[in-house]
Amino acid sequence: MASRIMLLAGAVVVAAVSACGDGNSSKVSTPPPSGNGAEVVILDLGTVDLTPANQDQTFDVGVSNATSLVLVADGGNATDIDIDQIVAPNGATLVTPDPGDTNPLTGSVSPQEVGGSVATAIIPSVTASFTQGDYTFSVGSFNAAGTRVAATVRLTAIVNHRIPSAPGVLPVRVFFVGTPGLNAGNAATSIAFQKIVQQMRLAFGAAGIDLQLVDFVDIDGQIGTELAVLDVLDATTDRIVPDVNLNRQSDEMDRLFALSGGRGDRVINVFFVREFFTQSGVVAVSGGAPGPSIISGTAHSGIAASTLDGLDQQSDADLEHLGHDLEVEIARYLGALGTIDPDDFTAAQQTQMLRNPAVVSPTP
Repeated sequence: MASRIMLLAGAVVVAAVSACGDGNSSKVSTPPPSGNGAEVVILDLGTVDLTPANQDQTFDVGVSNATSLVLVADGGNATDIDIDQIVAPNGATLVTPDPGDTNPLTGSVSPQEVGGSVATAIIPSVTASFTQGDYTFSVGSFNAAGTRVAATVRLTAIVNHRIPSAPGVLPVRVFFVGTPGLNAGNAATSIAFQKIVQQMRLAFGAAGIDLQLVDFVDIDGQIGTELAVLDVLDATTDRIVPDVNLNRQSDEMDRLFALSGGRGDRVINVFFVREFFTQSGVVAVSGGAPGPSIISGTAHSGIAASTLDGLDQQSDADLEHLGHDLEVEIARYLGALGTIDPDDFTAAQQTQMLRNPAVVSPTP
């Protein structure tokens, strides 16, 4: 039987350092992963040490018989990591290093929001055929003013061979962080929680995606207490909630999503917290648009949702609103573009989500 996911470790790559800032460039090539029948191949490209004067090292990822490619550049606590340039096998430039084009990404790659310690690119993000061959890319690190700065970036490529037109399964790991009356032990019997789950399953099921909750985790102790009321950085909390690394996401949310690490990288992560600290009325927030797919443990590896100080205290209308917004944020995390109506995903949005390697084929 063909395996579903294969991990391949590439050689650790380190950027060339030029003390004179002469733009010295080098290229690290990675052999195309054979996959050996694996539906998804995760290729660890190691780390690259970027300096302010030298961020022009390029990397090749060869793909064959694939349907999509996801590039993830994890800068840890960096301010703004960008996938600076992508060139397709046919020579077409999908992303340019022009500052005006860097964010959002243009061409046939999903856009990235300005800021973010992790950059993710999904190729292709539109309904289009996928070109086989070598993709060349580079990464950049910037401060809040847009000046190139040093960073150590972990690079990962995810090669997906699943047919995107076929229905799939979306495995989800759920975390409970200080949620009143709701935890890993009683989630399966919580009427309010299950109403949200069933609403989400109906919405994604209509798009050919079977959303399945595969794991429940309680975040207890001091960290659970500290993150139960979660800072959300938006227009109502700007300059109020801490964002020390200026990645345009609250420091608490950075910490929250990083808790997904060490538990396996074959799911997406959804965190339910007691409530959000914000005046905007938002009840769900994605760690990225798109997020880093099945790569867990980064500052952007998840979606957070508020229980509004207890799901059991909410009306059916409130639960429906929470489920709706959570559906939107999950769709954004998977790469859906444009205005998202989870009750009526467009054909393009369905394809965009089904291309994400987080969506897997059903187990025979």
